Amino acid sequence: MSEGEIDMSICLLVIPIALGMRAVMGEKKFNEWVESNTMRIATNFKDEQDLLQTVKGAGHDAEPWGEMYKTHIDKDLWFFWEKHEGKWQANFSKSDDINKIKAFFRDLQRSANRQILYVEPQATKIEPKIEGTLPTIYTDKELLEETLLKYGARKKLYRKNRTLICEMEEFTLEFRQKEPGVPYELSFTGYKDTRAVYNAVRQLDEGYRSTVQEYTYVNVKKKLEEKSLTVENEEIMEDNSIVLTVTI
Repeated sequence: MSEGEIDMSICLLVIPIALGMRAVMGEKKFNEWVESNTMRIATNFKDEQDLLQTVKGAGHDAEPWGEMYKTHIDKDLWFFWEKHEGKWQANFSKSDDINKIKAFFRDLQRSANRQILYVEPQATKIEPKIEGTLPTIYTDKELLEETLLKYGARKKLYRKNRTLICEMEEFTLEFRQKEPGVPYELSFTGYKDTRAVYNAVRQLDEGYRSTVQEYTYVNVKKKLEEKSLTVENEEIMEDNSIVLTVTI
């Protein structure tokens, strides 16, 4: 060094890429950029101690990084554990190998012998309300009431003038008769699929027909006996109708 020259040492600081980007982009834009490129995986860890014991117990590291922990999946892939919205989450880059991530959590859960990943509780499904009207074959109130009690109205049955209201498991049937002898009109409301209502009504139809047939059969035999007529033979046909052979 010649006389008059000044010895000057220069210290070069290595600025991490992330800090450099933060300075260039600004705090807000940088945070938005990080968030858009981050894949968060929520877990069920009860607390910090549970996380550390589980991760280390599976043979992985958990190095403290401020309020976070750094874990290596392999020498090329690592991520941070961070408490976010009350849950410990694993923060990955969206460009990370998803197959390695899946394998990591499978191994973690196998080692812990329990569910590690947090599963969002299923929202209660609100069934759409259904309603409508249908014509019926029912004309006799007593027979209809008996059929309802036998085939459907095991929960509640209300009677009001010419109206019968039947509460079933997931829908309500209301039968209205405008005047005696006229078939009832059926109104239904509920939260079950409409097909279930039709199936219930079809079952009621079959039950009503069967009840009508039974009453008709009993009444016919009673009248025959009153007239001293003898039934020689009874035959049930394929359509379930009954043929009575009478000796006159």
